[in-house]
Amino acid sequence: MSGRPKPWKRAATRQTLDARIFTVHEDQVIAPRTGRTHRVTRLETADWVNMIPLTPEGEIILVRQWRHGIGGLTLEIPGGMIEPGEDPAAAAAREVREETGYAGDPPRRLGVVSPNPAFLGNRCYTYLIENCRLDGAQDLDDGEDIEVVLRPLAEIPGLIAGGEIVNSLVVAAFWWLAARRPDLGCRP
Repeated sequence: MSGRPKPWKRAATRQTLDARIFTVHEDQVIAPRTGRTHRVTRLETADWVNMIPLTPEGEIILVRQWRHGIGGLTLEIPGGMIEPGEDPAAAAAREVREETGYAGDPPRRLGVVSPNPAFLGNRCYTYLIENCRLDGAQDLDDGEDIEVVLRPLAEIPGLIAGGEIVNSLVVAAFWWLAARRPDLGCRP
């Protein structure tokens, strides 16, 4: 029976690519069990925030947008990168307003996940924003084209099970909602 794994030491690192939303780093790391050096690739990117905006009528404000990674449209909750020095809750309120035109109560943190700790060092925060109402027009970046879609909260488990919601961070966000706010009734 083996013991708990020990931390690996980073002997050297070099940035190999700056791709605007992330940088690629090649690290030389030392395995604590064998003492051997290995080359690993690591991406550095900003922390992310996802929001579950809920209207007083119990509808989730979703966004439909093109995702280049899969070459297709996805149905998701609003989300975006946290700006350097920005508080995650402030980023949550900002992103909901920019992507949807809605605003609501102060954001309440539901949880945090590491999107893929094998090669990503960032975190994704999930917030619930209740009592959202249309507050103005969308304020989209040049690279965004977003359709706002309202759906009853009760439909979310079926949208996930049916493959209409496929973004793993969005699925994790709804898990947080079910775990932290079971009173809202979003259960699989």
